[in-house]
This record gives sequence, C-alpha cells and structure tokens, in this order.
Amino acid sequence: MEMLDGSTGVGGTVTIIQTGEITTTGIRSHGIVAQAVGGGGGIAGGLNKGAGSAGGVGDANAASATANSQVAVHGAESYALFGQSATGQGNAKAVTLTAKSSLFAQGADSVAAYGESTAKGTKGNITINLNGQYTIGGADTGVAVMLVGGQDNTVNNNSLLYAMGATPTFSVLQSNLAAFSASLLASPGPFVPKDAILESLLDDFSPLSITGTSGNDKINNQKSVVGLGRVIGNIDLGGGTNEFNNFEFSSMVGLKTIDLGGGMFNNKGLVTNKGIGVVATVDVVGGFTQTGSGDFVTDIDLNNQITDALTLTAAGDFDGKAPLNFLSIDKLFAEYVIAKGASMTDSGIVATTLHPAVGFNFLTRVDNGTDLVLYADNPTFLELSKDPGSGTKDLGVYQMAQYLDDIEASSSPDNPMARLINMLRFLPDEKELGAALTRLTPHYAVHTFDMINRSADIMLETARECASAHSNPDGRCVWASISPQAEYSRDAGAGTTSRDDVLKTMSLGGIGEVGQHWSLGATIGRSEFDSKIDFNGERLSATTGESWQAYALAKYENKNYFIDLALGGGTGAFKGERDTHVGQVGYIPGETQEGVYLPELLLDGIGNGVSYTQKTAQFGGSTRLGFVKQMGAFYLQPTLQFDARWLRASGKETGSVAAFNFDGSANMYYSATPGLEIGTDIALSDIANIRIYGKAGVEFSNKEWEIEGRFAAAQNLPGNPALHLTEAVDSPLYRVGAGLELNGVSGVGMSVRYNGAFGETVTQNAVSASFKVSF
Repeated sequence: MEMLDGSTGVGGTVTIIQTGEITTTGIRSHGIVAQAVGGGGGIAGGLNKGAGSAGGVGDANAASATANSQVAVHGAESYALFGQSATGQGNAKAVTLTAKSSLFAQGADSVAAYGESTAKGTKGNITINLNGQYTIGGADTGVAVMLVGGQDNTVNNNSLLYAMGATPTFSVLQSNLAAFSASLLASPGPFVPKDAILESLLDDFSPLSITGTSGNDKINNQKSVVGLGRVIGNIDLGGGTNEFNNFEFSSMVGLKTIDLGGGMFNNKGLVTNKGIGVVATVDVVGGFTQTGSGDFVTDIDLNNQITDALTLTAAGDFDGKAPLNFLSIDKLFAEYVIAKGASMTDSGIVATTLHPAVGFNFLTRVDNGTDLVLYADNPTFLELSKDPGSGTKDLGVYQMAQYLDDIEASSSPDNPMARLINMLRFLPDEKELGAALTRLTPHYAVHTFDMINRSADIMLETARECASAHSNPDGRCVWASISPQAEYSRDAGAGTTSRDDVLKTMSLGGIGEVGQHWSLGATIGRSEFDSKIDFNGERLSATTGESWQAYALAKYENKNYFIDLALGGGTGAFKGERDTHVGQVGYIPGETQEGVYLPELLLDGIGNGVSYTQKTAQFGGSTRLGFVKQMGAFYLQPTLQFDARWLRASGKETGSVAAFNFDGSANMYYSATPGLEIGTDIALSDIANIRIYGKAGVEFSNKEWEIEGRFAAAQNLPGNPALHLTEAVDSPLYRVGAGLELNGVSGVGMSVRYNGAFGETVTQNAVSASFKVSF
C-alpha cells in the first residue's frame, strides 16, 4: 500500500489482496485499508488517527481491496475493510472493495465496510461486494456499510448485514439453548447471536446499518450459497438517485426508517417490519414497488386494531403477497391501511394466511389514490354451513349459524364473541366448520322438551291400564308400575344429529267409583332420563336428569261408552356436559436473527366443553273418548285421544366462551290420536283369567319444539340477537302396543306391556310391568 503525505501530486493506484484472517484490538485498530490520496483528501467519519492524509492539489487514483478471509476488528472507531480515493482540489477515482468472507467491526462507532471517493472535481464509482456470511458494524454510531461521496455506487450484499455491539442482551428458545451454548464453545471468534429471538435484540441494533451521502447509491441484496442476503436495520442513503433492490429469497428487516432520499425500494423477496411477530410502522423516504415474487409480511394485532404498515413519501405499487400473521383475535377484523404513499397502485397483491381459512376472504383495495387497504369480504356462517362441503344438513346448525351472523353484525370491532367468531373463520375448510358449528349448537336444550313430553305419555298410558272400560272392575283399583327401559332413537340421516334416550319411569296410583258413572283418582310418578346426542359417531352431549309428575284422574262410563280425563303436571331437573371445542388459531410468535421462524403457537381458545343444568315444568290435560264393542270372545275398542300441554325449560351453561343462558322458553303441545284396541279375555278358572290385547294408533301433533337462548357473554348486544333453536316433532307418529294381563284372586293382577312408536326418523320401544289390586 502506498500512502502519500505531500501537498501536491497524484496518488498512486492502491490494490490490496489479503489472505489469512485478520484480528485487531484497541481503538482505531483497522483491518484492511486501501487508500489512494492526492492533495488534501482524507478519511471521513470524524477519526483523527489512522488512514488518511492532509495536502493540497492533486488527483487521487483508484483504490481496491479484496479480503479473502475473515477480518475482525474489536476496538472502537475501527474499520474492518476501508477503501478511499480522496483529494482536495483534483479528481477522485473508483473504489472497489470485495469481502469474500465475514467482516466484523463490533466496537463502538466502528464500520465493517467503508468506501469513499471524494473530490472537488469528478468522483469515481464505489463498489462494495459483500460475499461472506456476515457483515456486522459496531455499536452506537457504528454501521455495517458506509458510502461517502462517489458517483454511481453499488453495494452487492450476500451476507447477514446489521450493526450492533459485541455484547447484546437477548433471548433464545429453551429448546435451542443447549445447541446455542455448544456453538459458543465451539466458535470462540466474533459473536453472532444468530439463534437469538430477533425481537429480543431490537433495542441493541445501532441507529443505522447502511449510510450514504451524495452519490447515486444502489443496494443489491441477494441470497447466495454462503450468505443469507439479509439486511436488518435502518438505512440513510442521503442525496442522489438511490435504490434498494431486495431480490428473490432475500430479506429486509426494517426497524424504523428506510431513507432512500426519494429513491425506490424494489422488493422481489421478503420485507418485514421488525421481524414477524412484532407490529410496527416503517417509514420509507422514497417509493416502494413489490413484484409477483415479493412478500410484505403483515402482522395483525386485532386486540389493539393495529397492523404492520409502510409509510412512503413517493409512489407505491404492490403485487406479490402479504402473508398475514394474527397475533391476537379478541376483536373482529375491520379494515386497515397497510401502505400509504403519495400515490398507490394495487397490482394484484394477495393476502394469505398461515393456514387455509374458510371463513375469511381477505382483499386489498386503494382508497383516496394513496392508501392500500386490507379488508375482508367474508361469506356468512349461514352460507358456509349450507355449503355441501360442510357435511351438515341439520336445521339446528343452520339456526346456530344465523345466530353467529346476527352477533357478528351487531357490534364491530368490539364484540364479546370475537374470539369465537374468528376461530370459526380460521378453520381450514367447510367440513371442519360444519363440525364445529354442530358441536357449538346446544341441541340438548330443545330436545329436553321432547323427553319430558314422552315421560308424560308413559305416565298417562300406565294410569289408563288399571280400570279398563271393557272389563267389569270392582269399582276401586290401586296400582304400581315400572317401565325400566323406554328407548328412543332419532336419526334424520346423513348430515344430521342423532339422539338416543333411555327413560325409566315408576308410578303409583289409584282410582275408585264415586257415582254410577264417575270414577276419580290420582297418580304420581318419577322418571329418570339418560340422553345422548351424536354427530357422525362423535358424542356432542350427555344429559341425565329426573322429573316428578302428578295427575288427577277422572273417568266417565255409560254403557259401552267412556271418557278418560287427566289433568296435572310436574317439574324436572337435568344436568350434563357437551363438547364445544373449536380448533385454535396458530401464529408465528417471532423469528431468529437469521430469519428462521419460531415454532407456531396457538392463541387462546374458548374452552373445550361446558357443563349445564336445566329446569323444566309442565302442565296439561289429556282426554280419551271411546267405546267397547264385544264380539264373542273378543272385544273391539276404538278411541280418540286429545292431549294439550304447556312445557317450559330454562338452563345455564358454564365453562366456555361458548356457554349459553336459556332464561326460559315455553311451548304448547297439541296432539290427536285415533286408535284401535282389540283383545280377548281367556278364563283360566272361576277366579282367574288372562287378557291379551294389541293396539295401534296414529298421532298427529304440532311440528316443532323451540327454545331461545343467548351466549352468556353476549347478553346485551345491540339488537339483542338470540338463538331460536328448534327440533322437529315427528308427525304423524305410528303407535303400536300389546299386552298380557293376568287377573287372579281378590282382584290381584299383573301385566306386562309393550308400547312402540315409529315415525319418519324416530323409533320408540318400551316394556313395562304393573301390579294392581282391584277391590
């Protein structure tokens, strides 16, 4: 290397080629210095010792240096690779610096690669090629690359480039800690926290990573076989016509400002603000163009209604992708400006999610000619649930979907059910959504009406068996009856929920004559319930409970005609559990300094299940009209039965965001059942006989049960949206029955009965036994 100290003259060409690693310590302890000085030019950056000269008039020739091996300078105010062509009154020439290995300048105010071409006359071009693995500038005012002067300057970066001191504080994933510690022991050289979580390093980066002054500066950032092509930090290129080219597979992590002096940032790779997992706005002094291969990673924090964004002083033009990373979901998605410029063009940028999201349709548009707006044009839950791919045809699920739509429309972005709504929309496909909506629907709540209605039918059927019109009762009768296994099954086919119930009923009663035609009595009974609701072989809910009922009985008989009357009701209590799990939403919590994404985490869910309780009440009456026609040893008994009942149910759920409150809903039930019974009495002796009979009828009733409920967390929303959940009542219902009754000494009788009912989707089977005494 030649250094001139005269006042006039032409500096000679300086060329340095280095082999073998260089390590220095101490303040202003430089690595490689290639300096061509003519006249009074000298080193910039405020350093008062080291390379440079002070002189008068003369041209400075070209300077070039090639570092074939690693250069590490540990002291403050030091340069790892320095190139200068500088003069006072003459012309400067080109400066070319090439680092084929890493450059480390981690001391305070130190520079990894410095290129200068300054003169009052013409200036040369500065070219810096950074082909190694790392280019790391120092703390405080230190930078990774400094361009001073020059004409048309180019930085070709293949490395991981940033500026930071040698002793940062940071966090490492626990799972990576052992490997990280081992790497420190194996590599005692300059420290690079490559496995550190990037967010934990943000306060340690120096204010600037790349600087320029008056030249036309071009930064080409491109991944290579050796280097990541990754720049982290703020940039200030000063004046001139500048540009930053971020090539495919490369990355730029902006921290606060990318000052291109009004130039253009051309992105074909990945751009992120402070790394994934951190929401930030980065100011670009200049324009921004993203092509089809480019990604602008966009973190979204719905809880605070903020997103990553770029603020441009010039024009923006966006193609490629905007990968969305949701950091919170406890408010609804609204719309957000993700880029703002002097003008804006949407050339087809596509917003993508970490995984497919069936309920979201993210789009972009330009507002006011300046704002790139991210918004969503989502399908409704009802539309999604009715899609053939959902796998559901259950009316209750459709009603649940409509309720969610009503809730979503009632309040935005603040909505108490936002987390649930977003979780549903983030499900991967219609099938998963259909299954989730089916689980969320509280099918059991409305089904309870059907169960307590059936228990009333069983009670009344038993009460009518004691004193039959076709027999010759002694006038008084008491009985005890048990129905240990009344089974009910409902299956409406593929895509619907199934119900399987078991009722156990015990009753006591008595009736006696109070006049020539009238008999009066009463009955009381208890029913136990065990109900399960399934969908596609998966258990949705399991309910158990009991009810007590009491009825006053009356019977009018005149010759072969009779009328049965019953009036009463009862109460019930139920409890159970149901599945409400919905797949949780994943997100990327951050990345390492080298850009490796941390393992996906899951946002909080809604709870996998709820426990519930229900209270019921019913009151009603039943009347049966008929007559008995004796036909030899057989009898024929046509009947017409009318039932009317008021039924009420209320309930409360706990344990999940999806828990419901049912404040109380009432239904009226009406039915008419024409029927026919045929049987015979067979004498066994003078005091004993057997009665055998069969019967059939058709029940016609109103078509559905209905209950109203609301999510416990969404009780006071505008418009007071509510779930109106219905369940069909099978009508007509074809009823059949058969019985065997033994009557013996002193009016003692025992009987065994079968009662069944069959509808389009329903099967009921029950066997009961009674013991009675007539006197």
